[in-house]
Amino acid sequence: MSDTATVEPGSAGGDVPERYLGKWEARLEGAGTHRLTLTQGRVGERVLTLVADGADQHCVFAATLARKPNTEGTLRLTAATVTSGTPLSSCAPGTPTTLTLAPDGHLRRTGPTGAVTYSRVGTGESRTE
Repeated sequence: MSDTATVEPGSAGGDVPERYLGKWEARLEGAGTHRLTLTQGRVGERVLTLVADGADQHCVFAATLARKPNTEGTLRLTAATVTSGTPLSSCAPGTPTTLTLAPDGHLRRTGPTGAVTYSRVGTGESRTE
């Protein structure tokens, strides 16, 4: 048994590398706070839940893992579906996205309309903007 920190797809009974798992948050100017949670799963299973809270809306989305991570560990997700919202009419399904980890530990979600950078939450760090 080894304590090596090598991250391999397929660890812990799924295809999502361990370093991606957990809660992440981004504060977007004019769009409120986006909190996403990544859980372990296999291709075709739901691995992402995204909660988007704005001034007048609350939307919850889900996405599944579209394929196994590539050699760099990039995750490809299906288009996000709306699971709930208030008002529901303010929540629109998303597009397929990719997730990558930056060297500084931030998570980057990239899609056809741009990219959002998330910070890990729940590690004892506190940020004020």
